[in-house]
Amino acid sequence: MSDAITPRPAPRSLSIPGVEALWALLPLALFGAILSLAPTLPHDFWWHLRVGQLVAEQGVPGTNMFAWTIPADAPFVYAAWLADWLFYLSYLLAGLPGPVMLRNALGVAGFALVALEARRRSGSWRLAGLAVLLAGAMTINNLTTRPQNVVWPVFALYALLLGAYSAGQAGPRALLALPLLTVFWTNAHGSFVLAPALLAITCAGETLRRLLGHAGALPWRRVGWLYLAAAASLAATTLNPIGPGIFGYVLKLLTDPPSQSLVNEWQPPTTRTLAGFLFFVSLVVLVAALALGRRRPTLTDTLLVCAFLWLALGGMRYVVWFGMVAMPVLAQCLGRRLPAVSAPRGIEATDSRSAVSASARSAPSVTKGERSFTTAVALLLAAGVVMLQPPFKTAVPLPAAYTSFFAPVPGAPGLFSLDTPVGAAAHLRENPTRGRLFNDMAYGSYLIWAAPEERVFVDPRVELFPLALWQDYIAIGEARGHDALLEKYNVERVLLDTRSQPLLAAALAADPAWEREYADERAEIYRRVR
Repeated sequence: MSDAITPRPAPRSLSIPGVEALWALLPLALFGAILSLAPTLPHDFWWHLRVGQLVAEQGVPGTNMFAWTIPADAPFVYAAWLADWLFYLSYLLAGLPGPVMLRNALGVAGFALVALEARRRSGSWRLAGLAVLLAGAMTINNLTTRPQNVVWPVFALYALLLGAYSAGQAGPRALLALPLLTVFWTNAHGSFVLAPALLAITCAGETLRRLLGHAGALPWRRVGWLYLAAAASLAATTLNPIGPGIFGYVLKLLTDPPSQSLVNEWQPPTTRTLAGFLFFVSLVVLVAALALGRRRPTLTDTLLVCAFLWLALGGMRYVVWFGMVAMPVLAQCLGRRLPAVSAPRGIEATDSRSAVSASARSAPSVTKGERSFTTAVALLLAAGVVMLQPPFKTAVPLPAAYTSFFAPVPGAPGLFSLDTPVGAAAHLRENPTRGRLFNDMAYGSYLIWAAPEERVFVDPRVELFPLALWQDYIAIGEARGHDALLEKYNVERVLLDTRSQPLLAAALAADPAWEREYADERAEIYRRVR
């Protein structure tokens, strides 16, 4: 069998899809609507926006800068600097609604790629819609505006390109995009390690398929191109401000005691949360599809699903990646077994490889009326999602129960969650802290942006602070020995969240040594009077 082949590209058509495509467009529009309605939490947004400003004005920072409990020059890796800069650029272009609109656009783009990959594998728009529905449900705990949003489409495109190449539907030139995507990914988010992981698993799977003589296995020449792409992509990860040291940062993050033990999204999924429940429902559907489906995934697909399932079972933050990888495979398993068509010389035809082309040949022609109807519905769905974007959202008659969840951020109504301390930050700007401030962690993120002159006790850069400091922070918030601990750190002022720190609020209110100087629906500020 000769290795000298010309890969057969997937069929191309510029015509508008028929009514069947609406099965994918409906769940994609639903996901876009839910994403657009999701409030932005303060934790992983405001401090990133501030870093984006610093990147634009001074270059990529490399030290603590914001917290007084750690030396200002303590080193810290801002691995998401490029995403931070993009958020700040969108802020310069459109104000505070800009980063939210960027999140919404990137989210829809990422899951549109998931739909395309599911359609490529299954030949069915209905199953593509199911893949988007299930994968979208698994992102419900990741809808806030954060750097991870920026790499959703990058991950989805990575998976699509590798899947199409392994199926013989894309040639080696498609692999040229991977190192370029890797450079962007490495500088935009710490999840970039998934790029070499995807390539390593694909290389291993395709090598084993060739060695085991599986039907449809890639010839050695094409496997070799995969290895070259993997090597180039691995080298591309070093093109960042700290070079190969970026892997040390990831390793530190993965072994950091405070992050691993205190942050919810690092914990395994559980059915006690909605996000965890939806993950396990999707997992049951996947298992059923693997057992009862009319088609079987390749060895490479099986390795990818198992690897990302292992990640997802270890931490909730990985579930989004599992959904993007596994749900298109689910669609493939449920797809009807299609007749084989001629494959490129050197690659045996299989139902997996011929799915799209055979479907295109056997599909009924789309009438002009169907195209017009599909176009009209697609435009209507797009208009609905557009109306939920920040410039138009306030004109939509949303329920009062929903609008009550948002903080009155100037210039950005209905976008940021109620635990954004707008009034408290304004009070601190007008009445700066002369001593040391203790603050709620999420509030620290907003202060870094809105009151940068206020040095914070802690903020969401969890790995920056030692575990002992986090233990003291938790003890103070729970009013366990808070007097001694506040004295230990010479705290003169306390900014707390009455919802997350009610015991501390009650203790300070009853303590004559502290006086409340500010209060609103969520935040309170106390100052030491003796």
